[in-house]
Amino acid sequence: MGMQRGIAWCWVLVCAVALGSAAVWGLPAVKRGDADPVGAWVGLAGLMVAGWSGWMSWRALRHQERDAVAMAGLLARAVLQAESRARAQLLGQDSTTIDVRFVARPATTRNAAGAAAEGRLSEVAGYYQRLRPGRLVITGAPGAGKTVLAVELILALLENRRPDDPVPVRLSLTSWAALPAPPRGVGRVAANRDPGVAAHAVRAWVCRHLVETYAGISPTTAAALMDAGLILPVLDGLDEMAAEDTPGYGSPARQALSVLNAFQQGRLKASMVLTCRSEQYEALEAVQVWAQDAARIEISQVSPAQVRQFVQERVENVARWECLLDALDRAPSSALVRVLCTPWRLTMAVTTYEQRDAATGDYLREPQDLLRPALGSDEAVRDHLLGLFLQDATTRRLAPRGGTYAPGQVRAWLGALAAHLSGNTLTGRTVAGRPLSGTDLVPHELWPLIGTRRPRMVEAALVAVTLSGVCTLGMWVSDWGFASAPVFVALILPVFIALLRANGHHWIQASPGPPLIGPRQLRAPRARHRTAVLLAFVPLVGLGYLLLVQVQPDKALGISFCLLFGFLVWLVARPGGSVDALDLMDSPRTAVRSELVAALLFGLPVGVLYGAMVRPVFGVLAGVAIGLLCGLGGTGTRYIALLVCTRRGRHALPWRLRRFLHWATEAGLLRVAGTAYQFRHRELQDWLAAAPPTTPDDTPRPHSTGRRPRSSTAG
Repeated sequence: MGMQRGIAWCWVLVCAVALGSAAVWGLPAVKRGDADPVGAWVGLAGLMVAGWSGWMSWRALRHQERDAVAMAGLLARAVLQAESRARAQLLGQDSTTIDVRFVARPATTRNAAGAAAEGRLSEVAGYYQRLRPGRLVITGAPGAGKTVLAVELILALLENRRPDDPVPVRLSLTSWAALPAPPRGVGRVAANRDPGVAAHAVRAWVCRHLVETYAGISPTTAAALMDAGLILPVLDGLDEMAAEDTPGYGSPARQALSVLNAFQQGRLKASMVLTCRSEQYEALEAVQVWAQDAARIEISQVSPAQVRQFVQERVENVARWECLLDALDRAPSSALVRVLCTPWRLTMAVTTYEQRDAATGDYLREPQDLLRPALGSDEAVRDHLLGLFLQDATTRRLAPRGGTYAPGQVRAWLGALAAHLSGNTLTGRTVAGRPLSGTDLVPHELWPLIGTRRPRMVEAALVAVTLSGVCTLGMWVSDWGFASAPVFVALILPVFIALLRANGHHWIQASPGPPLIGPRQLRAPRARHRTAVLLAFVPLVGLGYLLLVQVQPDKALGISFCLLFGFLVWLVARPGGSVDALDLMDSPRTAVRSELVAALLFGLPVGVLYGAMVRPVFGVLAGVAIGLLCGLGGTGTRYIALLVCTRRGRHALPWRLRRFLHWATEAGLLRVAGTAYQFRHRELQDWLAAAPPTTPDDTPRPHSTGRRPRSSTAG
């Protein structure tokens, strides 16, 4: 807390020194009745910005002073809202669930105490709370409902949470790559067994997730929540960490389990909930690796009686479904019954066959169509249901602004994204040493979809064109003319490169990250020296240029205000904390937009400086360009490069990619998982990836060669 107060007082001191210096220099030159109105206006604007900066700083400090228990309460409310939406998406916007049963599958040794022999979804919270320690592994067949069971557990724990109880937070284990490497001198095997190293790795991963997902949580607050034991990690998708169906000892899943086994809080293993397919988990047990001191449960297959009960509770006209319900008794071993005994496919069947015409109210299809001889295999029924599900989702949900997406467009665009994810999983592809995710869709991190070279070349071209345009415009509107090109390059290029480098951005770096300077990053020790250098560098360079071009003192007063306080506003007013509530950051859709706003807050005051040298219109345009290129830190320009390179071909994507992904989420084809989009179900992703590629006009294209993604799914 002392460090944050020190930074705030340092800002106040810098502002006071700047104000005093400007007053001593500028006020003696201003005669009574001879004040320049432009300089007065700019100075007033600077004072307003300064007031806003102080207000935002006070809000940030007040937010940081909340104790961990109070912050845990705010986090619990945000998680409850987010997981409630996730539950609705998983259940097809309906509240009816299948009360699936599960049975205990204890390991040969090192099991948690208090595990009952069996249980059911409606009682999962009580089952978990009896475990000592609180470590639970949820396993099951593909599509058995593992994620739904985990979400039900989260919601049940939150609904009955006491103030000092931990907050369950769901994380996707495919973000294993975000875990830091072992400390220098510590081997990976030793790191997996060292409780201190393991605790540091898991703590850093969870803290990063909290900071990136929930607006209002700073790194300091996230660390305090973890250290106080107020976070219960719910780790979803251990089986999705690699492509193999039988992960071996060297697999990422085994490495994750080894670290989690060494993760302790005090003298006991740290509490956690883990989901994994039964086949993958049993393969890990075969190499003598499992979640130690945990209770493993396995979800049982849905019985025909449960199928009948679910249909009767979910549909509006049970008589339409009698032919299908009779098949449950006549042919219990048929392909149709096997498919319907999977919760995901049963939900998909009911959803698609309950669709009605919006104008007449007539049902679009009858359940008896599922009894056709052509649907005599599991794969045929699966493909039929997935095709109807995609078609219904496309026609049921209007595109933004009342438009529509063609089913061929949706299938082609989602197919390109699914093929990219499946390719990452099958090949273990990495960029700059960072493994690419096989499940997460983050818009500004999708550029490797078209290779690693083309987007970087396009990004470099965008930077060069923008910078050249600013220089050309400046020479055109100035009195110096085009003969002053070396002067403009000397004025703009050094500051531009210095700001760009200080913000951690390299034009053609392999994997651009978020800006390194901002209110959250200020609390990280490794970023403070960059901030200090930039705080000192910008006013000094600005003052030097003012003296070089001999700007009048009264104008220099206003320009100094805008330059200094505008930069401080950029540091403080970026998307961040809320005092009274934590909001789930819709970062998959708004990450680039948020960075754009922050960039403009930073770039416009810098542009005012150059506008004072030549003309105001040039200053505004220069500020926008500098903000776009410097403040975005590479993510925005790389995202634009992705859109430029995906105009046609099998990798074609829509221009408004973020808007399309948001629409697909509302249509039930995708879901939001923290800071990323994910396909509604892994089976849908694999089905789209394995289908022959199509263009947006639904014209088939030659099927590319390569390995076929696994047909299995994750619950």
